[in-house]
Amino acid sequence: MLPEVRNYLDDVRLHLHLDPGTEKQIINELYTYFQEKVAELEENGACEKGATKTAIESFGRARVVARLMYEACSKGSWADAVQASLPHLIIAGLFATHLWHHPILAPLAFALIVGVTLFGWWHGKPDWLYSWVGYSLLPLLIIGYTSWFTLKQGISFLLFGEGLLPNVWLLMLILLFYIVSLWLIVSTTIRVVKRDWILASLMLVPLPILGSWLFNIEEMGGLFQGTKTALYQWDTSMVLVLTVLGVTAAIFIRLRKRVLKAGALVTIGVIAGAIAANNFWGNLGFWSLLGISLLLLLFLLSPAVLEAKISHGEPKGEAWWSGDWAEHPSTTR
Repeated sequence: MLPEVRNYLDDVRLHLHLDPGTEKQIINELYTYFQEKVAELEENGACEKGATKTAIESFGRARVVARLMYEACSKGSWADAVQASLPHLIIAGLFATHLWHHPILAPLAFALIVGVTLFGWWHGKPDWLYSWVGYSLLPLLIIGYTSWFTLKQGISFLLFGEGLLPNVWLLMLILLFYIVSLWLIVSTTIRVVKRDWILASLMLVPLPILGSWLFNIEEMGGLFQGTKTALYQWDTSMVLVLTVLGVTAAIFIRLRKRVLKAGALVTIGVIAGAIAANNFWGNLGFWSLLGISLLLLLFLLSPAVLEAKISHGEPKGEAWWSGDWAEHPSTTR
């Protein structure tokens, strides 16, 4: 394969943002096209380099080709849309029935979410999966929240000599949990960003809302110590916000254009987060809501910044050229 073709196909792949299987299939098809086109031009008397240059020019800019391929392949089915919305609706259902506090049903719901996440992760990572990934991280957030008081107590004793020192082994276990959780969240986010930063934002969008809810109920006595009447006062608001996120996830899957996907997700995510914050902390006023909205906007756009740093997919020029063509050397030039 001439370097010009390889570089062109690398540029197409860099902007595809599809699942690895679909991307490889598209690159294979484009490579076949270039083979046939270059062979045709050479039969008409063109040299190899001239034929390659003409073939590339006839196909157009790599970014435009990638955008057209993305729009042709990115739209999910209605079944995919329903699957993307389900984790939002499951958690909304727990809030609607006040069962998020139930010692059996709530863990079962999260076990289901984690199970579906692992199944989808090991079977091609479809677009609908990333809503599930976000909620599968929520148990880490809850355990971290419930163990924070013990960790804070230990830090206060060690640094300032205040209070009592908790069990040392318990402190070490909590610290290990925080390290492993941070590694898991960061590594998962990086892997999703390598696929597409928009999917990473889809994954992360419920976390600040649920994190704010956890933080807010601390004032009501904590997740497990507060009175049920006080803890349930925001359930209706959570149902509405999570249902909106579920509908947004379904719309996201059905849209073709990346700009519309990103616009719908970020805009509705920011609005939903601001509405939730206003319900949690009362009428915040225009400037407070604006500040919260800007923070949410930065949070949801941070995967785009990360993608710019780490790039997309496989390292350029590696795995994409070692598969089918390596197995059939007669098809390479």
